[in-house]
Amino acid sequence: MTCIMKKTSHAAFAAFAAALSLAAAPVKDAMRGPALKDVRLEGWLGAKMDSFISHRLVDPFMREQVFDEARQAFECRDDDDLKVGGRWRGEFWGKEMLSSARVADYLQNEEFLSFVRGECHRLMKYQDADGYLGSYADKDFIYIRDREACMKRFGWLSNWNLWNRKYCIWAMFMVYKATGDKAILASVEAQLNQWIDSVRRAGVPICDMGAAVMNGMPPMSILKPLLMVYEETGNRKYLDFATEMLPLWDRDDGRCPNFFRNASSGRPLHTWYPGPHNWAKSYEMMSCLDGLLEYYRVTGERRCLDAVAKIRDLLERYESNPLGGVGFCDKFIGAASRPNGISEICDAIHWMRLNIDLFLITGEDRYMDSVEKCWYNNFFAGVDRDGLFGSFAVRALARHEHEMQCGYAYNQCCVNNVPRSFMDFASSAVTVDADGVFHVNQYQDATVTLDGVKFTIRGGYPVEGKVTVDVKGCAKKVVFRKPAWCPRMDVAENGGTYTLSFDMNPRFVASAQVANMQDPSTMADTDKWAEHRHAVAWNMGMDVRRQYRATPALALWNGPLLLAKSRRVGMATEQLENAQSVAGKGYRPVLRRIPSDRVMAAWEVRLVKDGEPDVTAKVCDYQSAADARLGPGFTWFTIWF
Repeated sequence: MTCIMKKTSHAAFAAFAAALSLAAAPVKDAMRGPALKDVRLEGWLGAKMDSFISHRLVDPFMREQVFDEARQAFECRDDDDLKVGGRWRGEFWGKEMLSSARVADYLQNEEFLSFVRGECHRLMKYQDADGYLGSYADKDFIYIRDREACMKRFGWLSNWNLWNRKYCIWAMFMVYKATGDKAILASVEAQLNQWIDSVRRAGVPICDMGAAVMNGMPPMSILKPLLMVYEETGNRKYLDFATEMLPLWDRDDGRCPNFFRNASSGRPLHTWYPGPHNWAKSYEMMSCLDGLLEYYRVTGERRCLDAVAKIRDLLERYESNPLGGVGFCDKFIGAASRPNGISEICDAIHWMRLNIDLFLITGEDRYMDSVEKCWYNNFFAGVDRDGLFGSFAVRALARHEHEMQCGYAYNQCCVNNVPRSFMDFASSAVTVDADGVFHVNQYQDATVTLDGVKFTIRGGYPVEGKVTVDVKGCAKKVVFRKPAWCPRMDVAENGGTYTLSFDMNPRFVASAQVANMQDPSTMADTDKWAEHRHAVAWNMGMDVRRQYRATPALALWNGPLLLAKSRRVGMATEQLENAQSVAGKGYRPVLRRIPSDRVMAAWEVRLVKDGEPDVTAKVCDYQSAADARLGPGFTWFTIWF
């Protein structure tokens, strides 16, 4: 037995091995989407996506600046220059290339395909003979050897060697899939073999590697790309290594995070273990859950699917933030109870990925409801309208967070990841099931061709409540997702053209009770961390606590859109900072569209109550309210009434 199993249950490993031998057969997804080249996302948000792709990825100047900077981490190998811990600059190349590879597949632009292939070969020049390709000079520095020294230098247990290399492996594999370049695949296999061999040599369980306080989740997120390469190559070494890791999440001793056993507990994830602001890192965890879904696809191990589905439901219940995503600025600390919400864009990206995978595997529409809610709100609020950059995190009020990382000028974790969500959404907007029934899952303007059937979706959704879907080709049957927020959806068909009418259901949604504004002397450590994270950290020295909600409030939704009061539509700063609320006062919202060339859509809202004078305000779609790196006065906003 290999060293990564030393501290785990032999019975647990035997159970997984037995299950694998019985069920080691691939399981087909319930749904299949189109090739990326056969989809075009359109409308306002499609244009915003195209601008980001054009300016950030395809533009020769920008792509060269971004990749030249990211490549330096591999050329210099100084992420571990202090030897007691390390930085994560090595992740940026992989994240940017993972996005670029998928966009190249979407565009089918020969010049851009040639660029991503060539950039892989430029990086491969730094690969060692044993297969190592990374940003740490000490390739075996994969766990914290001196915790005291690391804490003194970094303030936390920071080692990202294996994590960084995972992204390089995954990205280059996706370039191979887009280009068919066998030399790139050979590099990927050499990297992956060296990655596995270095873990096995270390004599330390993988759950103690990397940023140790996270209990191995960053390095163990190798699971998904590991299994993707296994599916391509058939190399049993990769499947065996994946199987060896799983008992670390099914332990008799209860060691965090113990996904398989905690999934059935019904308890909020942030209560599983003390100090969730330390260990419950959101998108690293969701990356591991994605890997478990891939393991289910490869082996048919049902426990993996069941555990992920249960954890996902716990996240939806206890970690839904007021912005349409999950988590509180990269941690699972009970976001559903924190109205002063802040959400890292990487969390939105991985929440949508997780739900799309669950939808493809199971065919259950509720997962696409979560994708829709996050896509139009939490996610797109973090994509800058100039197409050059984006937010690290978005807030419920005040301003969003633009953060630079590791001293770099062009690379940032969330910005590099953003185009992956464009492609994930595109590949799942329309699907077909095993019975040949087509499913229209999303209603943003788009053109999709799948199995020779062309779908043309038009209507200005999510702003407008009427959509036409023109279907050309031999479609056995077409069904349409009824959004969870919609009390009534009517579908009429005329000669292959379907007209869908949605009751947009303008509605107030109450905030959580304000539980995290306490006397600092009595605040729990997690609440202290949350207050600092929201108000001060990474906010260019600007303290936004004067806009904190200290009392419950109401958020206004129309259809799938969260609305916001913003300076962009003429609201004054003092109106946005007014802490008074209409919560519990019996008002109902009445919306009237008003013109604006500064946002996707704007409304005048009247709050109506019998016997009382109307309360009025101007609002816009939340994602338009502050999507720019401009001065705080221009971007000031709030979602709360």
